[in-house]
Amino acid sequence: MQVIAADTATREDRILIDNNDPVFVSIVVPTLNEAANICSLVQPLRKFPEAEIIFADGGSCDGTQRAIASQNTGGKIRLVHAPCSRARQMNAGAKVAGGEWLIFLHADTILPARSLQNFLRFVRANPQLAAGAFTFRVDHPRRVYRYLEFYVGLRCRWLKLPYGDQAIFVKRKVFEEIGGYCDDFSLMEDVDLVRRLNQRNGFAILKFPVYTSARRFEADGYLRRALGNFYLQLLYALGVSPSKLAEKYWKKTVARS
Repeated sequence: MQVIAADTATREDRILIDNNDPVFVSIVVPTLNEAANICSLVQPLRKFPEAEIIFADGGSCDGTQRAIASQNTGGKIRLVHAPCSRARQMNAGAKVAGGEWLIFLHADTILPARSLQNFLRFVRANPQLAAGAFTFRVDHPRRVYRYLEFYVGLRCRWLKLPYGDQAIFVKRKVFEEIGGYCDDFSLMEDVDLVRRLNQRNGFAILKFPVYTSARRFEADGYLRRALGNFYLQLLYALGVSPSKLAEKYWKKTVARS
């Protein structure tokens, strides 16, 4: 497994992968203490020789890096290190990516093999496509999550505004042209990126699902978490800076821990 420091990665690193199959899509996964999720995330993606997985770690101390190394049996898993910030971590992963396409996948979200297969077929059949996201699903049987999925579907249909837990994808060339994620955004980095992509290239919501964990909703309580997320989204829409939102978010998180 290659380990590349974010500040030393070069364009040449993109092609120095551990086997000779060409890379068409790079799946970038930001991690921070996600050891328990690494295996389930990697397993559905193993059979795709045109895909590489780049883990961008923000300083995990729970064995995440060992878990990543243990999964690297096929030679297309890489690890980069970056400051602890989802935006900075994803930018670091994208910097060493070899694929024509980037998929930004949260560590607690599963991209099923069928969804990745359908994605590959779709983007090859639609070369004009520049960016998009998958359909949001929650990996939990409670009915309340079906309402959440419905709401997210409406938001995506009306506003073309998916969030990061929908596995945002973008052509690497386009991602580089718009400057990637904003390093200064501690929250709402996904909303900012999608808005810039919408303004420039348009955005597609594919019907193929990804399944995100309900762990934060279950830990915080569904209603509290849902209302808290909506409150932060509203403040951001009203012009509150991401740094101020991050202060509010982490203050509440620490208070509940």
